[in-house]
Amino acid sequence: MILTGSEIERERTNGRITIEPFTPEQVNPNSYNFRLGRTLRTYRDTPLDARRTNEFEEITIPDDGFVLEPGRLYLAHTVEVLGSEHYAPTFAARSSVARLGLFINLSASLGDIGYTGQWTLQLYTMNRVRVYPGINIGQMMWWRPQGEIVLYDGKYQGSVGPRSSDIHVDFDKQFARQRFPGLGASADGAEVGPKFAQLSASSHDFRVPAAFCVPAGEFTDALTAEQNTALADAFGDLKATVGAFFTDSVAKIQKIGAEIRLPEAARALLTVRLNEMFPALEGTETELAVRSSGLDEDTEGSSLAGIHQSVLGVTGVEAVVDAVEQCWRSYYEAPAVAARVRAGLFSPTPRLAVIVQRLVRPAYAGVAFTGLDGDRDLVSVEYVEGLADELVAGVAVPRRTDSAELTAGGPEREPAEHDVLVEVVGLARRLREKRGHDVDVEWAADADGVHLVQVRPLTASRDVSRTSAEPVVEAHPLYTADLPAGFGLGAVAAVYSGYTAKRGPAHRLAHAHGVSTGAGWVLRFNGLGLHGAEGVAALRETLSGGTDECVLDFGDTLRQIVVPKEDVARQLAVTTGATGDGTGLHTVVVRDFIRGELGVISRRAGAGGLVVEYTDEGLMALNRGTAGGEAIIVPDVSAGFDDGADVTCPAGGEVLLPHLGELARFTGAMHAEHGPVTLEWVLDRGTLYFVDYSVLGGDDTVSVTHGEVCISPGTARGPLLRLDDDALLRRLSIGPAVSIDKSQDVTEHEGLARVLALVRSYDEKPVISAARPYAVLSVLLDHVAGFVFDQGSALGHLAILLREAGIPAVTAAGVSGTEAVISDGTVATTGHEGERP
Repeated sequence: MILTGSEIERERTNGRITIEPFTPEQVNPNSYNFRLGRTLRTYRDTPLDARRTNEFEEITIPDDGFVLEPGRLYLAHTVEVLGSEHYAPTFAARSSVARLGLFINLSASLGDIGYTGQWTLQLYTMNRVRVYPGINIGQMMWWRPQGEIVLYDGKYQGSVGPRSSDIHVDFDKQFARQRFPGLGASADGAEVGPKFAQLSASSHDFRVPAAFCVPAGEFTDALTAEQNTALADAFGDLKATVGAFFTDSVAKIQKIGAEIRLPEAARALLTVRLNEMFPALEGTETELAVRSSGLDEDTEGSSLAGIHQSVLGVTGVEAVVDAVEQCWRSYYEAPAVAARVRAGLFSPTPRLAVIVQRLVRPAYAGVAFTGLDGDRDLVSVEYVEGLADELVAGVAVPRRTDSAELTAGGPEREPAEHDVLVEVVGLARRLREKRGHDVDVEWAADADGVHLVQVRPLTASRDVSRTSAEPVVEAHPLYTADLPAGFGLGAVAAVYSGYTAKRGPAHRLAHAHGVSTGAGWVLRFNGLGLHGAEGVAALRETLSGGTDECVLDFGDTLRQIVVPKEDVARQLAVTTGATGDGTGLHTVVVRDFIRGELGVISRRAGAGGLVVEYTDEGLMALNRGTAGGEAIIVPDVSAGFDDGADVTCPAGGEVLLPHLGELARFTGAMHAEHGPVTLEWVLDRGTLYFVDYSVLGGDDTVSVTHGEVCISPGTARGPLLRLDDDALLRRLSIGPAVSIDKSQDVTEHEGLARVLALVRSYDEKPVISAARPYAVLSVLLDHVAGFVFDQGSALGHLAILLREAGIPAVTAAGVSGTEAVISDGTVATTGHEGERP
């Protein structure tokens, strides 16, 4: 709605419009005539640069006028000081001036509410026109606004005389605002993370401390090509080995992460953004909170919150830059990597934004929840005096209340405290109504009121049973006892069920037959317990006896990490991030690792025979095909095992002869229980320990001759391809990614993908020659005709898979040539080594 001339005059009298000097005769029906000032300004050189100050020269208009030349821009000014804090101004040329072909503005006729000063005019003429100081050149109009008024406080405020463009002043600000979006900006949650996206959306309706975001793309762009390649290799290896080399892999990842720095260009714009949003007041810099905002946090059912760094009380540009880099580094620290691995996330690409926010120094702060225990009307509140960081971390013991207690009058509190809690309840309810789901809210209250610090969906992860303010280190037998009701298994649920469903009955059967087994436990702990003297003693007592090493399983995708028992507490702390004051509960499966002198595999052969393979490189090496084994052959176990028994035993296997009866009895018992099986054992200091078993398909036939071992019967023909990537194949086979009953795709690993591409490059399926029957070679089963190994076990994982798939395989050392023919345990080659068919 435009103001009429009489209303302009009235509002000027009321002080709501500024016109100085004012002349009543200059008032029009709905505008006010303003006059041309005496000074003109023209730019000296071209091209003009929007990023820098452009040189200019000034011209004073004489009393007899000055001729404006066509095609040239002149910056002029009004005589009058004009403005208003209540109305929106616009201006235009007077009709008489426009009829001379003179423009007084090119594209900027709208002013800001709150600007007061002489107005800069942009004079541009179609004809040569003489102008004079003081002529009525334009007219100002005022419009009644609708909505809340925010007053202008920009760079042109209070101008006197013509002002040349100061666009360079805002140049870096504009780009800084785009790179580092603030609250209320349209921000992509896939770049800023749900945490900042929720705050940004909430800032329109709620009191949210000023903040901006460093999007995840800035983190990605900070990585060099070399760092990207190294991270891809490390995470690829971590995935392919399912964490078996977790400590080594994470050490490499952490080293790369520690070297990541904010690039100079981003640092410069971050400085601009900080100075704009948080200017120093009276020499005191604003305290800031620099918080990580993971792209996978704060979503429905998310369990990745709290694994990244946050830094509070940050002041100054350098400290903010350092805090941002701390947050980035935390993405590649062991606890964060382990959490993602347990969730099946192996991408090396950083998915982490960072929030820079004014830190509220509150009188009270805490969390509030709607919908706990299914009661949608109830708002539950936990709070402390001062900052809530220790409360959120689970360290502080909070005060508690809820909306029902507050309504009923509850316990007596200070009036200010009561008022804060009532406001928090209202905040939580309004947020639930806005979002349409129950919410988990972090808040802080100071003299200005209650501030919203964070809001997320209330997920299943909000479970008080997952934290304990008391130290916790508790262990329960893995194979022989049930867990207490309500015990939280978390990420090890699938691992636990696999072990107890399969190994539990087998271990109990072993005990019934007097067979030794290693121990196993389900261990639950928090940081308070893990770092406390009593907890350490309890853990040491639990693990004492038996072996010196154990295996840690943190989840289905992070398992079989072998560590000395004396290092278990340290490894648990590093992998889970459990600090000395941590209250979050973690669960891990711990099993004795019996390295021993020999790894042993047994299996029935034929109607009543027994095959026992062994190696001094360990059971895992034998099982995974990374070591060749010797074989003891017993044609008929019913004949006994005295000195005259028909037993074929290589030199070095004599140590197992006293155990053949035990091996035969329990192998037969397991066969009767499950059908064809292979049993895994370890001989340690004279004791034979049963470890695990695998149920097989097909019959029991395993044939072994003096020269060659038939790994898998059948006939195959094809070009002979030698694979000499032993270090790669060995490493990938040691990890538990490939097994008989459950395997994951490891073909994305760069080295293995290269091997697979080589195999596929043949016109016909090749016969693969390799040093060992590496377990990871199972990824080639669909692409090969057969296998020839220098050495290998007939009972390892790959051998079992080969027999199930019907792919012929044989062990025979020294085989070379260009083409191979396998026939039920024999191999013949043609051509010369190195030739390609």
